[in-house]
Amino acid sequence: MIGGALVVGAAPGAAESDVAETLAAALGEEAATIVAVPSHAGATPLTAARHAGTEIDPPELLAEIAAAAETGAPVVVSAAGGLLAPLTARYAVRDLARDIGLPVVLAVPAGPGAVNLARLSLESARAAGLTVAAAVLTGWPDPPDRMLLDERRLLGELAGAPVAVLDGDAPEWPVRDWLAPAPAAAAAAVPSGGDVVLDRYAAWEPEPLGDPRATPRPRIMDAMHAIVAVEGPMTATRACALYNRAAGGRKLTTAARTPLASALYWLAREGRIALTSRDDVPWQDDDLVRTPDTPAVHVRELGPRTLEEVPLDEIAELMRRLRSAQGVGDPAGLKRAVLGAYGLVRLTARADEYLGLALGLAE
Repeated sequence: MIGGALVVGAAPGAAESDVAETLAAALGEEAATIVAVPSHAGATPLTAARHAGTEIDPPELLAEIAAAAETGAPVVVSAAGGLLAPLTARYAVRDLARDIGLPVVLAVPAGPGAVNLARLSLESARAAGLTVAAAVLTGWPDPPDRMLLDERRLLGELAGAPVAVLDGDAPEWPVRDWLAPAPAAAAAAVPSGGDVVLDRYAAWEPEPLGDPRATPRPRIMDAMHAIVAVEGPMTATRACALYNRAAGGRKLTTAARTPLASALYWLAREGRIALTSRDDVPWQDDDLVRTPDTPAVHVRELGPRTLEEVPLDEIAELMRRLRSAQGVGDPAGLKRAVLGAYGLVRLTARADEYLGLALGLAE
């Protein structure tokens, strides 16, 4: 999407801002723009924002990064707390990395636990399909002891990415080589056989709701917002069906769906949810809804959903991760791998058709 990198501090005291500044300077003739995610030492960005009496708005943060990229110069984003550190209750640093599409540079404090910490962060990044450009050890002593040198060497053997240190030689980092897109041959050489970890699916707990045909719109809107806040991103049909069942309805008729769909429309107009039209997602044939502080694509367990209730772009992203982690390349194998990841067995004609649509998105 844009040139540059996302520098993520893997632990408190990782000096990710120093790495970001050094990275920007090492890019050379172009003046890179640095965007720092609000943070505070020793706290996640979410907690730091709450203590400051503010909140991080992911759409605003993404807009700030996009505006910085409009100059054409590289953008270096820095974030503290680690890849899984929350920016909001539903949006983590890792989600930001996926949304901006920049390679990740890990800032890891040099010390006894550096190798373990770096490998945990690498696994977290790669499980989400992120590209890790390099790992940088910070707080590097001068001179380093033999134990630390051996740990650095070990990390270089295990990381599968360049390992550097933040010291006097930092301006000589081959940053452009780090951030260059991997050629197809190198991408194909990624070791296969790894596991793809799916996030837990949080299901909305039903509560008694009023008949959508007779309930005032504000009350319907509040209930629909609560559903979407828990389960989004989700199809609008599933959101409407959950409300309808909670209201005692058996079938989602047109009469019941109309006020529910209208409530979603008004929630989107008020900015309380983000609604992606069916026209903007090829072959989805349904609107997608989520709260603004939720990632647009969130790969999760199947949960209580049917396969056809999983957004196509979520399945497509799962297919990409399965292809990368397990080396599954053929369409039939990918479909079977998706079923296995979801704990399903039978590839029915309907499932085969739906997975075929997702495969088209994955390509």
